[in-house]
This record gives sequence, structure tokens and C-alpha cells, in this order.
Amino acid sequence: MTLEDVRDVFDEIRGPVVTSSDVSDRLGCTTEAARQKLTRLYDRGEVDKRKTGRTVIYWRAGEEDARADAVEPAAETPADATNAESGRTRDESDDLAEEVRQYLEETDTPPKTEHGRSAVLDVFRYLREHGTTKTGELQDEIYPEYTDEWGSARTMWNALDRYLGDVPGIAKGGYGEWTYTGDDAVREELGL
Repeated sequence: MTLEDVRDVFDEIRGPVVTSSDVSDRLGCTTEAARQKLTRLYDRGEVDKRKTGRTVIYWRAGEEDARADAVEPAAETPADATNAESGRTRDESDDLAEEVRQYLEETDTPPKTEHGRSAVLDVFRYLREHGTTKTGELQDEIYPEYTDEWGSARTMWNALDRYLGDVPGIAKGGYGEWTYTGDDAVREELGL
């Protein structure tokens, strides 16, 4: 399955938004594989996304008007336009998340499964956008994308928790919470 195959699904599906299940059904792959490809398109700026209920919806970047007809737009958060900590645009911010992904792969930092690394990066992105967050909220936000890989949010969290401290930008906050250390700290740790 190529990125072009995933792009074609946007033409085949009725309506302005696509889910990982739509891609999975059309291309005969797992929802995790579909989500990874959609995340790649998002990281490249080709699609946008937002979570509505327990589902993440994707739409082609620049098709805001079509998306507005399908779902009520979410209130803008600081990360929608700029990263509150750094003042950088979302495109610059997405580049940093990709740098973290490359670091994890190059240093062979666990978890070593693709879905494990993707989930860790989702935690990174969530903390970066929302700041200090309780563990339960992180589980609630991240797990719905990984129901095929882990049987419960707790099982997923048990697989990720021990590795989060090794991810640039993620630090244990107070009891039962995690925090983002800031873009500058991440760049310094990555040597950028």
C-alpha cells in the first residue's frame, strides 16, 4: 500500500472526510497500517485531522469548507495555528515530531514495534499540544487509534509507560501525569 493508494481513497469515499477504517476497508489492510499512512500524509501536510468523539477524521489539506459541512469545527487550540511554547507554525512543529521519530528509529529506542513507536509519538504530539496531562486522559486520547493492537487502554499504557522518559520532550510530571519539556529542550537533546 502506497501513499498514492491512500490519497486515492479520498476520491473513492463519499463525503469530505476519511477514517482509518475507510482506508483499511478499501485497501484491505489493518486499521493500524491505514492510520500510519494517514499520519504520514498528515506529517507531510497533505491532510489535516481532528478527533471527533472516539474517531479521528482526516481531510485533504485546504478543504476546510468541505469539512465544515460534514462536522462542526473544533475550537482552535494554540497548536492549530502555532505551537504555544515555541511560537512556531504547525508545519515547523510537525517537522520536530518527524525528527523525534527518526531519533527513535536511529537509536533503536523501544518500543520497537511500529505501532508502539507510533503510539509514543502520538503521546509526544498530544503533550506538545496540550501540556501537562494526567495518565488517564492520555490513555483515553491515544488508545482509540490502537484498539487492534492492544486489548485495553491499560494494556497499551503498560507497554508504553516505561519508555516515555526516553523520548525527547516527554518527562514525568507530578504523580500520575506527564509533561512536555519544550521545543528548545527537544532540539537540544536531538542536537538540532
